[in-house]
Amino acid sequence: MPPQERQRILEDFQRWNELSDARRRELQDAYERFQQLPPERREQIMNRFRQFQALPPDQQQRILESQERWQRLSPEERQRIRERFQQMTPEERQQLRERIDKLAPPSGGNAQGFQGSPSPPRRPPPPGFSPSGPPPLPPSR
Repeated sequence: MPPQERQRILEDFQRWNELSDARRRELQDAYERFQQLPPERREQIMNRFRQFQALPPDQQQRILESQERWQRLSPEERQRIRERFQQMTPEERQQLRERIDKLAPPSGGNAQGFQGSPSPPRRPPPPGFSPSGPPPLPPSR
């Protein structure tokens, strides 16, 4: 095994051992739920994770902040947002995306259409971070 790989594994074990028992159990439960998903859904999640990792740090930070805001919403607020989005036409959805992109000055977007924005220095994701975030938006009509 290459020394770099060995070092990475050692660091992963150290981080794992620093977690509380409750956090380790939570992550173990999440892993078991992940393993129970259909293979296609697991692959979708892994693809999203790879896309997230490929983003520049400022874009990753922006996504993490959006995820935090989403999590602070009540279930009723989330449902209202989903319903409003579902009622939009494809054109309205595109206009919304364009308005959102204009809110932050671009700092080197990429092929997926993400725009960068000034943000504080990037902090590492919390242990067990899952990039899947909120439920996926429904497909365009």
